[in-house]
Amino acid sequence: MSVTQTWSLDDFISGEQIRRLRLPANEAEGLPGRVYADPAFFELERRQLFPRGWMAIAFESDVPEPGDAVPIEIAGWNFIVARNRNGDVKVFHNICRHRTMTVLREPCTKAQTLQCGWHGWTYDLNGRLIATPDLGGMDEATGKTSAEQPGIEKAGLGLREVRSETWMHFIFVNIDGQAEPFGTFIQPVLDRIPDHDLSQVKFSGLTTQAQFDGNWKLAMETGCEDYHLPWVHPQVGPRSGVFRGERGGNTYVSIASRRAPSGDGRTSANLRRFPHLEGFDDSDGLGPEIILFFIVPNAIISFLHDHVVTNIYNPVTHDRTPSRRAFHFLGDNATDPRLQGVREGVRDAWVALGEQDFPLVREVQSKQAQRDELGLETRFSAYWESAVHHFQNVVVDRLTA
Repeated sequence: MSVTQTWSLDDFISGEQIRRLRLPANEAEGLPGRVYADPAFFELERRQLFPRGWMAIAFESDVPEPGDAVPIEIAGWNFIVARNRNGDVKVFHNICRHRTMTVLREPCTKAQTLQCGWHGWTYDLNGRLIATPDLGGMDEATGKTSAEQPGIEKAGLGLREVRSETWMHFIFVNIDGQAEPFGTFIQPVLDRIPDHDLSQVKFSGLTTQAQFDGNWKLAMETGCEDYHLPWVHPQVGPRSGVFRGERGGNTYVSIASRRAPSGDGRTSANLRRFPHLEGFDDSDGLGPEIILFFIVPNAIISFLHDHVVTNIYNPVTHDRTPSRRAFHFLGDNATDPRLQGVREGVRDAWVALGEQDFPLVREVQSKQAQRDELGLETRFSAYWESAVHHFQNVVVDRLTA
């Protein structure tokens, strides 16, 4: 008989290492390499981090119409995301209640039901079990079969629903069902941007996907600092004139900056701004605030003055993190055919930034185990990398909550 190892945070990070992480950013030492390189630490996250909070798994555009359903795999869990007849998004574990077969293997549209391909058990888009064909066997005298069997009550054998919420095009789930209400969880983000009229933000239909060959934490950390911009992303121009990293409880870390116009393609004079930024005073030579929220563990939402970008990072394994990105603009700017080229230019500028980061993540991931062998600690720029420091502390806090 095999025994499954049960890990705790103490098996990977010592009390002294946590103490050093808790120091002010200018003195602090970062998380040890094994939290990025060890598959066992990833399993700890699967048990104690990912299921206990709100995790982004899909975009609403994955199921745009009633009857649409898609299978989603993220962090080792298999889900069905479906939009029922009423237009509500529902999320279920993609496991048949009969004998554990996958129910949905490919995306579908205009579906009325979801049927397991092994024995035909059938569910509606609210997860209710509605058919168990031939379950009761056959009357050998007549050759007729029965769909009923004593002891099998359909009402108690629906697909296992997963607590879910939609917000800003994301579909979030709370796998263990015990997290705080989503509204409470996301409120710190809303408190930070009270002047942004989010009702103006519309999905453009533009998406991208890519993959980081590295740990999900490293992928997140790469984005939440501007220290590397002059060397890695020279097209964004001079350093930010104003920059700060922030923490919103255990919900997010963020970076906020004001920059001189860069010409890197991520903004356009042809696009509408958020209403509160119309007539913005840029007499100091700096544009409106850009703010990127890194919603722990795996969602990013970036607010620029004329568009919004949503990202989902999928922690597939300890060293592989596929990512998806969706682009949103204000009002009819999201769909006006005359602006299609402008929108695609914004998308392409973001793609270029990501492609410059991928080799860095791959290279740093490859050194994580080695730096532990050598006893090498990482350090932070207190000015540029305070959000990285905050992020690592949030991860520890969430694992010990």
